[in-house]
Parts: sequence; structure tokens; C-alpha cells
Amino acid sequence: MITEDLQDQAALYVLGSLNADETAAFEYTLSDDAELRALVRDLREAAADFGRSVPAKQPPPDLKRRVLREIALEKQARSPRSTTTAANWLPWAIAAAFIAFCAILVVDRVRLQRELAVARATDPLSQAMLVTLASPSGERLDAKVTVAWQPDRQRGIITIVNMPPPGPGRDYQLWAVDANHKDPISAGIIHLDSNGVARIQFKPDQAVAQIKAFAISIEREGGVTKPEGPIVMIGNA
Repeated sequence: MITEDLQDQAALYVLGSLNADETAAFEYTLSDDAELRALVRDLREAAADFGRSVPAKQPPPDLKRRVLREIALEKQARSPRSTTTAANWLPWAIAAAFIAFCAILVVDRVRLQRELAVARATDPLSQAMLVTLASPSGERLDAKVTVAWQPDRQRGIITIVNMPPPGPGRDYQLWAVDANHKDPISAGIIHLDSNGVARIQFKPDQAVAQIKAFAISIEREGGVTKPEGPIVMIGNA
């Protein structure tokens, strides 16, 4: 299980904000921790998304003059107090913004894994599986959707990030595709918040024994008994 300290170090590592000794120590831990390596991959993807999300702006006309002045002042006085310039706090400000941006993508995944671990500890028969859904058409590449499914309890949790709204008069609907049923089984309507985020516990309308996939479709408001609209996200179990 990844500790909060390691999560912070991973974010700073991706940003290149660790010193040489810290980097070496982190990479030593990284080489022997598959879960931490997966976290670093997620953070790098999030960093790329974060960079693309920042609008391009022209620097202020007097920026060069101010930077040169700050350099001159720093050369004149190299005490710890005199180095509190933009060059010192800017990387930490960027790191803080990046960590906040990644929190919903990564920390929620860690929290979900912890909940699954607790479920397994309290019930040894519980064999939960994680299913990642993706856009089959490539239209929702920024959306992150994960389903945690507990077959013995016939229930699950779906976590969604960066999902665009379904449109007026429409709802997202979750489906469980089971090998023993001809048609997908409804697992409920998905309501997103204003940021395109949702975290919902669900239970299919019918018992399922051999889950093949989970899918999300766009249906008319209120949902339907059988899929009618397009499948926008799907993942094989």
C-alpha cells in the first residue's frame, strides 16, 4: 500500500523537484514496488494533461528586467532569507497545483484499493476485481473510469473523472455484460457533478455470474431496460 509520503515524493519526482540524494532513494524504492511504478505512470500522464490544460500566455514586458534584478540581488546577498524569490517558491507552487490536479485521479484510486483491501480482510471470500473502461471511439480520451466489482456480493463501485455531460435530456447508464444473459443488465443511472466526476455504489438489476464486461451508454433521461443509445465507455473483465 502506498503511503501519503510516497505519494507526495512521487509527485515531486515526476516534476523533477527532488534533489540528487532524494531521487536516488526514491528510485531505489521505485525499482522494487510495482504499485509505486504504476502511480508514477499515472502521475506522468496527469502531468501531461495538466501541461496541456494551462493556456499559453505571453510573459509581461518587464519580466526580463525583473528577473535580471532578482539575479543581481541574489548574487549580492546569498543568505537563506534573501533567497525567498519567485525562483524558490515557483516550483513548489507548481508542485502544489500538480498534486491537487492529480489527487482526484490517483488518491481516489489508492482509496479504492484500500477499501477493497478492507473488504477482503473482513470477508476472505470476497474476490473483488478492478475493470478499467475506455472509449471505443476515442472521443472521450480524457475520461478515467474504473469499476471495482465484488461478484460474491453482487455489487460494485464506479469511479469517474473528466467525463463530459451526456447532453440535454440524456443520462449515462451503466451496464453489466454477463455470459449467461442475452442482453446487458442495467446497473443504474450515473449522475456526474459539474466537474465530470462521480463515485457511485451500484448493484445490477439481476444477478450476474460470469461478468464479461462493463459498459456505459448514453440513454434517454431516466434510463432504459435495454441499451438503445451509443456505448461510450467499455472495459472487459
